[in-house]
Amino acid sequence: MNLHKKVRESLRKSGMVSRGDRVLVAVSGGPDSVALLHVLYNLQDELGLHLEVAHLEHGIRGEEAKDDARFVRELAERLNLPVHIKEVSVPRMRSRAGKGNIEALARRERYGFLAEVARQRNLDKIATAHTQDDQAETVLMWLLRGAGRKGLGGMAPRQPVNFAGAESSNGVTIIRPLLGATKEALLDFLKQNGLEYRLDRSNDDTAFLRNWIRFELLPRLKERLDAGVPSRLAQMAEVLRDEEMLLNALARQELEGLRANSGLRRDGFLGRPKAMQRRLLRLWI
Repeated sequence: MNLHKKVRESLRKSGMVSRGDRVLVAVSGGPDSVALLHVLYNLQDELGLHLEVAHLEHGIRGEEAKDDARFVRELAERLNLPVHIKEVSVPRMRSRAGKGNIEALARRERYGFLAEVARQRNLDKIATAHTQDDQAETVLMWLLRGAGRKGLGGMAPRQPVNFAGAESSNGVTIIRPLLGATKEALLDFLKQNGLEYRLDRSNDDTAFLRNWIRFELLPRLKERLDAGVPSRLAQMAEVLRDEEMLLNALARQELEGLRANSGLRRDGFLGRPKAMQRRLLRLWI
């Protein structure tokens, strides 16, 4: 199945978009986001979508990052799509705060920017270029951190914007159209269509946990088992997400029967299994 068909099928199966949706495509300039932009651009008439492009320059990689921003602007202009670019300095922010993980700060700034653009431009969806390989890395990363079922469910194909700094973006949904596609498929698509992209050298630094998983752990797992490891991890994540939705729905029903003014009935709560107690407390809080 070619990439266009795979993305079209993913959009249909998960209900990521509806005809008339206004979609903000997050484009870093790297291979994944460039492939995403071109696929959505080629499908926009068929799916009845309005597309716009956004890029945040984090101020981490100096002139290389500025070149990325110029590349994205020129790409959007060639496709005749509105483009939104913002420059920030994440290192300066961390310096002022005196603490903070630079990756987490960059992520917060990026999603805050995307949410704000979506709000200002009256856009319904924010499309990001996470792939099946990214999903496998995310699942392994959360596993190593001791996550429960929710964390092991990885990234959902669609989810409401819900993080610090984006409270004003009610109704905006993050979608991940490439979650069923492999990195290899994206690179083949780019090569076949002669499409240029940028490379971020910081993605090669194995001091970051995700990069270590990508370049050291996953290749060893593929070598020991087989090349289908990322696909199976992604499939496991989908199963866990489905089960998490069901279990949370059951817990909400239980919670309604345990409420007592602003608290919970102690006897009823303690009579539930520990797994349900954890869910009830989380929902109640």
